[in-house]
Amino acid sequence: MESIFTPKIIYIVFIIFFAYFIILTFFYLLLAIVGLIEGGKRAKENQEENYSLVYLSKVCIPITIIIPAHNEEEWIRDSVLSVVGLNYPNFELIVVDDGSTDNTINILNAVLKLKAIEMQYVKHYKDGRVIEILKSQSYPNVRVVFKEKGTKKAGAVNAGLNISKNDYVCVIDADTVLEPDSLLKIMASVEKDAERIIGIGSYFSLSNGIKIKDGKVVEKTFSYNPLIAYQNLEYIRSFIGNRIAWSRYNAMPTLAGGFAIWRRDILYELGGFSPDFTCEDIELTFRAHDYIAKNKNRNLKIIMLPFNVGWTEGPSNIRSLISQRNRWQRVTNETVWKYKYMFCNPRYNSFAFLTLPYFIFYEVLGVFFEIASIGFVVWGWLIGALNVNIFITFLALIVLSQILISLLSILAFIRCQKVFRVQYISHLVFLSFFEFILYRWIISIGKLVGTYEYLKGNKEQTRYVRAKR
Repeated sequence: MESIFTPKIIYIVFIIFFAYFIILTFFYLLLAIVGLIEGGKRAKENQEENYSLVYLSKVCIPITIIIPAHNEEEWIRDSVLSVVGLNYPNFELIVVDDGSTDNTINILNAVLKLKAIEMQYVKHYKDGRVIEILKSQSYPNVRVVFKEKGTKKAGAVNAGLNISKNDYVCVIDADTVLEPDSLLKIMASVEKDAERIIGIGSYFSLSNGIKIKDGKVVEKTFSYNPLIAYQNLEYIRSFIGNRIAWSRYNAMPTLAGGFAIWRRDILYELGGFSPDFTCEDIELTFRAHDYIAKNKNRNLKIIMLPFNVGWTEGPSNIRSLISQRNRWQRVTNETVWKYKYMFCNPRYNSFAFLTLPYFIFYEVLGVFFEIASIGFVVWGWLIGALNVNIFITFLALIVLSQILISLLSILAFIRCQKVFRVQYISHLVFLSFFEFILYRWIISIGKLVGTYEYLKGNKEQTRYVRAKR
């Protein structure tokens, strides 16, 4: 029986894997091409925009920037200084110290000259216990909320939301250093369609290797460490390739926690950020799409822009990278499971037929396909049924398709902005030829661990250990 059915089984399994690969590759290529076109359109708009007039405009939209911080003594000074130095006429900064036990609050006090104030605090959102609110004597538009830790990053952001005053809210991580013109570029796009745009994201680069002083980039000494370079390449593919394309069809899956802008009235109707998930960004974006579907008459949308708004630190070693992807995988699984009713539901338009199928079949189930493919190859080799020529051809096809997708994303990226030097772009192109062998499996291990932790019910918001600056 084995001699009869084994070849058939191998053939069927191969067809399944091949079909999965072809569909996924086609989808990625489609996104990369659309991202290339849409990115070019945005780049042209950027060249034609008169940012001086936007800055001087009396109707320039006021915005609140919220920085949640827990034990961020390495980064908080530069992050805060980058915000107070923004080239934007109307904003406030709210830093929320989420029960730090290191030197974070002392650094904030040294930079901001804090003084406790009395003000009405209304709990609109789940935030945990707030101890006191302080105001900067150096910068009148800066306040600090000091609270007990206990409701994850979502609770810290919600505490900032509770005292925010402006129509739009920008949430950044405490290790994010913003470019001086970042808000000006983003909000110039928002002003053209403020009635419809409820969420905005944009590209940000890794700060690893970058020299930063007093909240400003003084030298762009990009890290050629393959682990960091591969993350930069991955960010380019994700932000400039995938998300720009998804934005074209109002199907953006997530506004990343490192930099995201939301309309405050929509956040109020959504109930703020949820601490019930491993992390907050992707779940809020899915919830916002649910809200958009329920308010179709308002034609609301979430957009992605290609501008480099700032710099954030990425994992500097394999262990930290796996820890980060573990957390990302858990929240992806949690969110997809909660919003599974959107899948191929016409009510949710492109999000139901483009974004959610991708997340289900690649982000959630992809790890099982990868494990099964390894098992299939090993099994075929052990029983002597593995055709080496077919295997090598299939592997080459996978590698070449990934290189093509990376090259299209890089092309879209360099058309939009000049962030990396030519030498570094060349380095990314060179590394793309070996990504499947050197980097892809690290990400797969992170996803596998995250899937296992999800099945165990772990919702802890773990943080990877950052390198000392």
